[in-house]
Amino acid sequence: MHQLLGPQAPDRPPLNNTPRYVSELPTRLEVSDLDYLESKGALCLPTAPFRKQLLKSYILWVHPQVPVLDLDKFLHSIAANDGKTRISLLLFHAVMFAASAFVDISHIQEEGYMSRKVAREVLFRRVKVLLELNCEDDPISTVQALLLLIHWNDLPQSEKVASHWIGICLSLAISIGLHRNPDSSTLTSSEQKLRRRTWWSVHNHTRLTVENLLSVMRMQEDREDRNLFDIPMITLNDFQLHVFPPEMRAVVDDCEVLRDIEYQKTQAVVFIEKTKLCQLSRFSSILNRVQKVVCGEEIANDDAHLKPRSTQDEIEKYRRWQLQLPVSASHQCPMDLLPTDCERSIYLHQSWLRLLYLGSLYAACCTDTEPSDDSLAVSGHDSRSALVDKCLLDITDVFDEIDCLELSEQLPCPTSALLILVLGYHRQPFQASIEINARQSSRSLHKCWKILRKLKETSHLAARMSAAVEGTICDELWESISTIHLPLKKTSLANHLIGSSWGLNGL
Repeated sequence: MHQLLGPQAPDRPPLNNTPRYVSELPTRLEVSDLDYLESKGALCLPTAPFRKQLLKSYILWVHPQVPVLDLDKFLHSIAANDGKTRISLLLFHAVMFAASAFVDISHIQEEGYMSRKVAREVLFRRVKVLLELNCEDDPISTVQALLLLIHWNDLPQSEKVASHWIGICLSLAISIGLHRNPDSSTLTSSEQKLRRRTWWSVHNHTRLTVENLLSVMRMQEDREDRNLFDIPMITLNDFQLHVFPPEMRAVVDDCEVLRDIEYQKTQAVVFIEKTKLCQLSRFSSILNRVQKVVCGEEIANDDAHLKPRSTQDEIEKYRRWQLQLPVSASHQCPMDLLPTDCERSIYLHQSWLRLLYLGSLYAACCTDTEPSDDSLAVSGHDSRSALVDKCLLDITDVFDEIDCLELSEQLPCPTSALLILVLGYHRQPFQASIEINARQSSRSLHKCWKILRKLKETSHLAARMSAAVEGTICDELWESISTIHLPLKKTSLANHLIGSSWGLNGL
């Protein structure tokens, strides 16, 4: 038998360095696969102090935007470390990667990394290699990991574009029925809540970032088959709102959020309101156009798949959303001069919701749906032009507050597109007759430019824009940015964005 079948395959070596809270890898993997995973660092986990700081950053800055984790199970598995409940290795590494964009740089350096960029590349590679070898059998864990991998819409430059990964994520989510109402299933209440939070997280990210996939997956509000997505709107009942026990809080350095139900409720309300706004928003049209201009791509008619609708009606929908916005989700500057990490976190998520609202209004004003009557066209144009100015000035004010609280580096990557638009707006030619406004624009220009530079390590768009402005193609780039607003006919906004030969590198 030995001569006929050949020598018996050697036993798979034990994974000595893997803690018991991490799930075992599938038995179908060969020894060569394990060697490959080990060579790529996928079997290495952060040290306990670094893991603690990453998890704390995740709970403060990532989880409120992407509440896809069952925090009870996740933290209990780590705290107990007894092998009874385990975490997907793929999902664990995805959490570490997502949190690495926000953890303090001192903790990254203490772990031995030279920079945040290097740390993120290492952590990203661990997730990617596990995906390549299909090391996760649970499709929901795979969806959650994919979403965390691309949620901030920024990957190492050598990797495939985020639309590749979100396409896989969305297709997998639909294939396992995440878009269906789980209430009638045999799942536990906790599992049903997790599925709803995961689906709406996928929905929100897709609506905000990737326009061309929306038509393929028919996630528009005006879709013909309204029964295709029958999952109910997310509510407070879908969140884990309770005081976590001390042993779980110890895993994340006793993070304040885990012992304050009101903070948890505020985070949940902000996510719910963001979900409602995402169903209306065309923010992705602005984001994608800015990305294409900065990356030197030709702008196509990205809205071709959308049915024409009245700009004024769309603006009214945003205003109605704003009027019903709960106080806990409204943009409010912290009252305390020295806010806690939790207060800073809540303020930033409220601010991002405000920026998303203003960016959505801005996108609605830049659609080519003017009335045919000339007198009405002039009137509609003037009001929309004034609204565009107000949106850009309000966005500037929010960025100013964020910078004063030293929270610029915690901003999600899509804010880079808004920063670029605001920079173009404040770069308009200065006129001697409005010297005060010129001084104010100069201050705003400096402030927003400083924020954009801070985002270079986590935002590829910010890095590309910084390199272009500091190079020799500055004026050509600003002129290209003006094409984003061409649908808004007969407006001076294009002149605002084209500016003069006076560039940022001359400040």
